[in-house]
Amino acid sequence: MKPRAGGGIVYFLVIVMMLLLRISQGVGVSDAVGVDIGIWFTVFAQLFCFGALPVVGWWLIVGGGTKDAIRTLPRTFGFVKCSKRDFARTLVIAVPTVLLVWLASTVWHNLLALTGFSFGRSAPSEQTYAALFSELALSALLPGVFEELTHRGELMATYRGTGVKAVFVSALLFALMHQNIQQLAHTFVLGLVAAYTMYASGSVLPAMFLHFFNNFLSVIIGYGELVPVFDVINVADGWLYGSVGGLATLCVLAILSLLLILYVFRNMRCDALREGRLPVADVGAEKALPLSRDVAFLLVVAIGVAAMAFSLAWGYI
Repeated sequence: MKPRAGGGIVYFLVIVMMLLLRISQGVGVSDAVGVDIGIWFTVFAQLFCFGALPVVGWWLIVGGGTKDAIRTLPRTFGFVKCSKRDFARTLVIAVPTVLLVWLASTVWHNLLALTGFSFGRSAPSEQTYAALFSELALSALLPGVFEELTHRGELMATYRGTGVKAVFVSALLFALMHQNIQQLAHTFVLGLVAAYTMYASGSVLPAMFLHFFNNFLSVIIGYGELVPVFDVINVADGWLYGSVGGLATLCVLAILSLLLILYVFRNMRCDALREGRLPVADVGAEKALPLSRDVAFLLVVAIGVAAMAFSLAWGYI
């Protein structure tokens, strides 16, 4: 089966499985079997839904279960060496990306709060090294690897024929995959940056690093009591969002971050074109199946929008 059709089916199966997992979480299946829901949900979602399912699904549906399909699958999903130059550029935009992601999250949450949306409170972090390393593994390492394998590896391979539109598709479906209205804005921003690094570099490794780095910082700020140096981020965050001078500084930093990321992307794309890793002007993209006629894409978007609408309504109950 062709990558566009087969890959769409594979990702549809991933999203259906994620939806079933969330439903089981909501109806208390884990309580009935006596399993820690957080750990069970995360490990199964990452290793199976975003790991085994897209790999095996692509091999069977797109590759026909052949040995050649197994051999070429790592390259198809972008598991190739990234040039030192492109990875260095990724390092340069890592902090600016986190700044834009966190800013998008703050603005979006404030907009939701203005409408009367109620945010659920998470339990305080247990201040132990065991808890820290466990959360880093579950919330930073696993998502950084497996969510990127699916949303930058499998999805970019599926929609490669659409040219640069694949970046938008990857970011959109990544945001909708979370099926939580609170996470919509910042996951879309992170998805855009991660997808473009994959698109321009040809490797999924920079995207994995950006995702891991963002989640890594999000985790460690909750462990300021354990490692005081981590609390510096909280202090800086409080000043940026809690004072006029901080807000002005934040606006300047956001603009500079966006300009830097766009400048880096321009250079990455120019190098990719010159080295023949991207077709000039994305030749052939105009011949790809329009997204408006892609049944698998539309079904996945519909599921994501419905889940987002449910989580939004739930916030007003």
